[in-house]
Amino acid sequence: MGSKPGMLAAAAAIVVLAGVCDAGPLMPPDQAAIDAYRSAIRTAETTRRPRALERAFAALGRLRDALMRVGDDHNTVLESLPEEEFQGLRTELIGVFLNRTEVVYLEPDAAYFSRLAATRGDAADRVFFATLAATYPRSPWPVYVDPKTDFGGCVRFGSMALVDTYRTWSGFRRQYPTRYREASQHELDAVVIELAQSTCACEGVREVERELQEFIRIFPRLPVSPAIEQRLDDLQRGRSTIHANCVPG
Repeated sequence: MGSKPGMLAAAAAIVVLAGVCDAGPLMPPDQAAIDAYRSAIRTAETTRRPRALERAFAALGRLRDALMRVGDDHNTVLESLPEEEFQGLRTELIGVFLNRTEVVYLEPDAAYFSRLAATRGDAADRVFFATLAATYPRSPWPVYVDPKTDFGGCVRFGSMALVDTYRTWSGFRRQYPTRYREASQHELDAVVIELAQSTCACEGVREVERELQEFIRIFPRLPVSPAIEQRLDDLQRGRSTIHANCVPG
């Protein structure tokens, strides 16, 4: 027996009302990550349960992993969503920056989390999100990167932003060794990657030297320090792959 037009319209309405995540390329694990974040952030906003905000931030990380997963078409899940569903996610996922124009990212809104920590969090929450907001004053770009295009930027060697960021996150881990461990380690690793691998410096060679020297002076016993010393030596001997006064293409 065929369906009546009224029944079809009602069915379509049910699909729409069910939410933006019932169609498109989303797999059950993707939907689970979305639902988990929504639940966790709602709990963090409405209660003062211990570590509720930390659990919400961890759920955001799992959400990022799900929606930034690359499929067989070489696009991320986020890129593959129909436009209506993507815009629906942008509206519904509070505390999250979503973008897929030119550059694709899913990142936390550090200012939102800082405000939430001020009213619902404990001391560790407040320090963590204040540090995160200082690290990402123009999300998704960290303070030590100067964005030049939608696709990339140069590293602000010589500004001591790399050194200061590493020192601040190291201080957080010493003060709160059991809190936000994965997230804080991610920020430390991100600084180290720029120090050890970045090839696009905003300023000249002397500024790069100064930043590398300062990092080695303050953190001489880190496992990465010998590699950074070697990079400094290569720079001083003219063998470096770092491009000074770089403007990324």
